[in-house]
Amino acid sequence: MDTAAGPKLLQQAEKILLHPIHPHLISYCPTMDLIALVTDEENLDVYRINGQRAFGLKRRSEDERVEAVAWQGNGACVAVAWSGGAVDVVGCETGKVVHRDVRLRVDGEEGGGRVTCLGWGLNFIDVEGVKRRTGLIGSKAKDEAASDQAGTPGPKKKADGSEKAKKTIDFNFATTEDWDAFKDDTTLEDFLQRQPDFETLDIAPDLPDQLAMMDMETLLPKLPPIPLPPANPFMMMRGAQADAGAFSTQAQVDGLLHSHHLRDHNSVDMFIRCTENGTVHPSIYDSMETVDIRLPEAWGVQSSPIMHASHPYACTHGLLMSITKPQTQQKRIAYVPLTLGFIPSAGIYLHLIASKTAQLQNLLSYLTHTLSRIRTFFTHSQDLPGKFMRNISDTLAENNEGALVQNLYHLACTGHCPPLIHEWLVDELAEQGHKRWDNAVSSGLATVIQLLHENFLPALDRCSIIISRLRGLATYYEDQDWIFSGPIADFTALLDLLKNLRLLGHITLLYAADEKKRFASFSKWLRYVIDFEATEPVSQSRAEMEARDPGVDISIVLEYIQFGMTRSDLGPFLRAKKDVGGGEAAVGYEDTRKAIEVLREGGPVREEALCLEMVLGLFGEGVHDGLKQVSQWQENNISMDCGLILEEGDVGDAVDMRMVYEPSSAPTPADPNADSISTYIALTTPTHPSQLHIHRLAHSPRLTSLPASLHTYAQSTLTTPTHKILDAKFADDTNLLILLQATEDPKTCSLISLPYTLNPTTSPSTSSGGVGTTTTTSSTTTKNSIINYTPLPPTLLLNGTSTPTPSSHTSTPLPLSPHLLAKHTRHTFEGRFTPLKLVVNGRKGRRVVVVLGSDRKHYRVLDLDFRERKRTGAEVGVGEDPVGGRGRGSGKGGAGEGGESASEWESDDDGSLGSDVDVEMGGA
Repeated sequence: MDTAAGPKLLQQAEKILLHPIHPHLISYCPTMDLIALVTDEENLDVYRINGQRAFGLKRRSEDERVEAVAWQGNGACVAVAWSGGAVDVVGCETGKVVHRDVRLRVDGEEGGGRVTCLGWGLNFIDVEGVKRRTGLIGSKAKDEAASDQAGTPGPKKKADGSEKAKKTIDFNFATTEDWDAFKDDTTLEDFLQRQPDFETLDIAPDLPDQLAMMDMETLLPKLPPIPLPPANPFMMMRGAQADAGAFSTQAQVDGLLHSHHLRDHNSVDMFIRCTENGTVHPSIYDSMETVDIRLPEAWGVQSSPIMHASHPYACTHGLLMSITKPQTQQKRIAYVPLTLGFIPSAGIYLHLIASKTAQLQNLLSYLTHTLSRIRTFFTHSQDLPGKFMRNISDTLAENNEGALVQNLYHLACTGHCPPLIHEWLVDELAEQGHKRWDNAVSSGLATVIQLLHENFLPALDRCSIIISRLRGLATYYEDQDWIFSGPIADFTALLDLLKNLRLLGHITLLYAADEKKRFASFSKWLRYVIDFEATEPVSQSRAEMEARDPGVDISIVLEYIQFGMTRSDLGPFLRAKKDVGGGEAAVGYEDTRKAIEVLREGGPVREEALCLEMVLGLFGEGVHDGLKQVSQWQENNISMDCGLILEEGDVGDAVDMRMVYEPSSAPTPADPNADSISTYIALTTPTHPSQLHIHRLAHSPRLTSLPASLHTYAQSTLTTPTHKILDAKFADDTNLLILLQATEDPKTCSLISLPYTLNPTTSPSTSSGGVGTTTTTSSTTTKNSIINYTPLPPTLLLNGTSTPTPSSHTSTPLPLSPHLLAKHTRHTFEGRFTPLKLVVNGRKGRRVVVVLGSDRKHYRVLDLDFRERKRTGAEVGVGEDPVGGRGRGSGKGGAGEGGESASEWESDDDGSLGSDVDVEMGGA
């Protein structure tokens, strides 16, 4: 029984694992109740909230370990970085690896270093449109208009003094564009759901943009999955590995080629990979093509990324780095902005180009897998018949009885069966062998036809649509310095290669269908011959069979024996690239057409012109060249050449970073109504475990240089003299969770929640120097006057030169009194559970915190949004705490326990963690 006094959060789940886990490798899915963690055995396990294992990923090898784990923003997949330098991306819907063994490319070669930090981010293209949709701009415009017309000083204020946006239609407003700004309660989190309702969230793009974004691929049938390879013992003898493939299920195909996020025209997904040597590699969508960004080499510093943060409204991503100078080996913690300038520069076409190039890369992988599977099934259809024919051919050669083709041709023409052929048909091949032969060839050719008709050719059509669309955009912007730097002829060459592939695919399909038809006649005749030769020469059965028509066209049988039995017509098309001569010479459509005509006439052909794998390889090289142009354009529009030093020394265990949108929180003389993105960074140091440093950087959404783009820089130092800070995490845009442990007996542990965002009660004034100058006002505070932020001069710039010591620019420590800690305590842990780590994540109305125990095997999931309905003093029963929720003495558990009615409990629908006045946390 729980004997700890104090408030309690509702406990959603609790689990004890068999193996300890790494505390820094546990993450909660942003959109679903899935918890990803890595055990000491270096295996990734993903559990549902009820403790059931959903899926996982086994350790790659004995000498590799997991370096980082990160969920995608919409929870569609989880990325795992291995110490060997590879990254695996696992889809959460299927539990299969979507991208396997992805390695960084630096200077065109793989092996860009060990990935130690992963980050996902979603960035809006039309940020102002989203703000209008969520009411951030509409309310501001209407309030200002109403104030101007009525002569009032602005929007009305609530009783607590804070401003409240007016949510009514003003018919006196000059235009009607903002009439529907408050037709519902749409928030930013509605755009960040796992599968957003884009019809409801439509931000009404202009008609030209709608026409540009129309996608006819949505009208085409979905591409089917690629069947698994056959279980062939001969392939196992050659050492072929069993490959399930990345397109073996319809869910995997839909996730890569028909993904839901491709229909979100106003955002792009960014995948950030950071290596141990300080390089940063951003990529868009599912594309694994990356660029190499690093700090200027002239600075002469060594950097190691620690954490990544982003916000949909800002094209600048924040990186927390550990900076070391080789001369002094002095470590410093710095904030380094990674500005993705290509996001606002390309406009709405960024989504189109980024999504289509990523889809083209996935289609190329789909074509490669399909062709590999076609060759596998074709080889499978030739292996077993080849074994049967090799055995009898060796026997015939030893006895000088001619070739197998001559003997079967003679048998089909005359009906006379030589003794060796008779023995082979009756004793070795027999009925069972014929069934295996027929099944191998018939099923193999049928699958080849299916893959060509349903997988390969439709995928080529989709590639043609994408390349034609990209060529149209490149033609329109040909005279400008745009994304595609190469000539338009590159796209035309890709379309010619697709035309070539389509011709080869259709010819291969025709040959496969014709060979299947001819083999069906041969197989029927062969079965008749086996049954006929198995009868006695003078028996009645033979007489009946002689009088019966075998029902086959002998001319087709003779044609197959002569031309198709020992050498398939599909061989020249499905030959391996390494077995084809001619090198890497270009293959045009006319070359392939002439080679097909020569092949039909039986003359010598140009092998590379008929090889599907060769032409597909040339097409893949052209696609990669086009992707390199996009990557080069991204690299030219990405900057990471500035930074701000925060502290000296190592970072403690409690570290977190979050970007928050704060409208009009940092007015400047140039733009008094400028919106600001505030980056909050919480740090602890091993030498001062009772201190928590919170750095606040208010900057423009596009941070290009420091200190020009930095509005304000402030710091706050929280101290807990009677407690040790175990961990701290930003729960949302308002509240900071701090995990505390008392330093004196009994060493109780508690979880407190403090508002950390800045709602200034005084407007910070700056000198006439403009943006980036030293702030001269006193400390600003939050609305609850708990966290004081002391403005600091942004002079500790990371630019490779000597800088002042950060310790000389620190804020005055703010001690948190025991009364204040008790007032803001949200959960008190009992003595048998000692917490170690916090993981905060969740979604609207479902925010939770995962608390990992000190044994690294035990974790609990606590609900941050569930609260108890406020009751009057007469309703509070014995043993209940009217302020902190239900205590231990009530004898009642969580929601629905102890006979409590459902009306006594309600959800915290506003998404906040509660205040000190009207929020009472329920007990677990």
